[in-house]
Amino acid sequence: MKSRKNVRLVTALIGVIVLACGGWAAARQIKSPAQVAADTAPPRPSQITARVTTQTLSAEVITRGTVRYGLPTPISLPTSNLKTGTAIVGRLPKPGAKLRERSVAMTISGRPMIVLQGDSPMHRDLAPGTEGEDVRQLERALARAGLSPGAVDGRYDAATAGAVAALYRRVGSSPFGVTDTQFDKFNTAASNVSAATDKTLQARLALRVATRGATPAEINQARLDAAAIDEAIEITRTAIGTARGKVADARDLQAIARRAEGEGDPAARRDVATAGVDVTTKQNALNDAIQAQNEAQHALDGLPPDALPSEVEAARAAVRTATGKVLGARADVAAAEAAYGAAANVLRASTAKARDDGRKAARDLAVGQSDLREAQRTLSTQVHKRALARARVRILHAPGPSGIERRTVAAALAEERRTRRELARLALGMGVQVPADEILFVPSTPANVDSVTAKRGTPATGDLITVTNTRLAIDSALSVEDAKLVKVGQKVKISEPDLHLNLTGTVRQVAKQSGTNGVDPGKRYVEIQPNQAPSTLVNTSVALKIAVKSSKGQVLTVPTNAVSTAADGDQRVEVSSGGRQRFVTVDVGLQAQGFYEISPRTAGALKDGDEVVIGASGASTAGKGPSNVPVPPTPATATTPGTTTSGAGAPNGP
Repeated sequence: MKSRKNVRLVTALIGVIVLACGGWAAARQIKSPAQVAADTAPPRPSQITARVTTQTLSAEVITRGTVRYGLPTPISLPTSNLKTGTAIVGRLPKPGAKLRERSVAMTISGRPMIVLQGDSPMHRDLAPGTEGEDVRQLERALARAGLSPGAVDGRYDAATAGAVAALYRRVGSSPFGVTDTQFDKFNTAASNVSAATDKTLQARLALRVATRGATPAEINQARLDAAAIDEAIEITRTAIGTARGKVADARDLQAIARRAEGEGDPAARRDVATAGVDVTTKQNALNDAIQAQNEAQHALDGLPPDALPSEVEAARAAVRTATGKVLGARADVAAAEAAYGAAANVLRASTAKARDDGRKAARDLAVGQSDLREAQRTLSTQVHKRALARARVRILHAPGPSGIERRTVAAALAEERRTRRELARLALGMGVQVPADEILFVPSTPANVDSVTAKRGTPATGDLITVTNTRLAIDSALSVEDAKLVKVGQKVKISEPDLHLNLTGTVRQVAKQSGTNGVDPGKRYVEIQPNQAPSTLVNTSVALKIAVKSSKGQVLTVPTNAVSTAADGDQRVEVSSGGRQRFVTVDVGLQAQGFYEISPRTAGALKDGDEVVIGASGASTAGKGPSNVPVPPTPATATTPGTTTSGAGAPNGP
């Protein structure tokens, strides 16, 4: 009985336990509305922070460009006042040739154009006594060549002239000396000095006579001097007439020779025409004889087989006769052609003689013109001397007050000094000279010949050749907005992934107007100068990054979404530290690559490594502290291809 009671007791206990567990399980499944709302509510938001970093910010304009040799420069011939006549193109360089310093680029009328390195092109002739920056540039080039031009002082002196002569000899040419025009000017100046000296002597004599009187012997001598000058004047006038006759005769002979050279001797021309007609006549007779021979042969071949022997013999005789006439006609044609050749030779000989006569007439004309100029100068001096001699005779006869004579002496002395200064100036320039069209200054050497426009044997007008330097340049184009950000001198990063090249360069030119240098009308041309770029890049498209703005050193930066604006308009960042937040007012600078350059208004309120709030997230578990989620830089926004504006890489980014 006792065991049964124990079994029932255990069973009841187990039932109670089961019921209790079921009630507890049921209670777990049943929730109040408040509990349901609490369980389904979103988690408490947590902050997303980023670190304050110190880095260098820079904004860039990204585009592409094409590499080429330096900007092509057309070369034309400067005007030289030392030369007369038409400049004729001689030897020319070939496209692709390299013009090295102190080489001859081309020849003009037999004279060399020597290549030298210099920034300014020749614009005038240089001669002893010339001064200026162009002379200094020439002296520097001569010094680089080791030709000892003396002091590089911008003065063309004897040492400079000697170095120029050595330069010409080095290139196998002779230096440019004194021209006929300069000789004429020098001789005229010498005559002026002589006349001024005579005038001074006469004035002094007049002053002496006016103060002390003249003797009969002096008066008689003055009359003899005046008479001698009159005789000399008549002789000089005769010489002038003779010289003019020679000039006229030489011009007539030159005109006749030119006409004869162009047209030939009339008799020779008629002989050539007659011989030509005779050749035509004889050729026609030959053609007729050949035709008659063919007809006789055809008649012989056409006889029937049963023709009489007399008929056959008659036909053969006709063929023999026609053949004889053909041989005679051929001989006539050969004789006529020989006569034509002889007449043509005579015509060519007459033309050559006319050419020689023309040259001789030109020489005679030059001599006659020189004699005429010399006689005219002599006559002018003699007329002046005659006036002085006659005045001297009058003064010796009737001496008067000496005041006028003294003033005359002073004026004569001043004129004598002026003419002597002019003579000295011209004498100083009588030496080795540099015509403006014989030196080609290029900014850098060697220079590449890009194209050749001139033709040999033609007048040297317009652009003759086009050269480029050996340094590379890059042509690019930017939108008007981006071009306004780019300035000359800004640094450029140049890359070409296929060639594994990463270079640097500098902005050399930014066009002020759109559509220049062959770019689209809506864009502006930009030229980049690379540093030490290999020639393999020529005609290659490369990527360009132009740094248009920079923080100019290490600055504090935060992501752009960390900066907010307060109610008073100040900009600020929220700093999170130890579970607490505080706002720091900042000044915002450059924006680039998703970052702001900032500067706290309170010194020390913000430093590198501080955490700033950039947003909030519900992914964190409630009750945990602020998370430290790294935030990458905001990607750059691409605009039109070739004009993308973006920020440079930040070496110390978060």
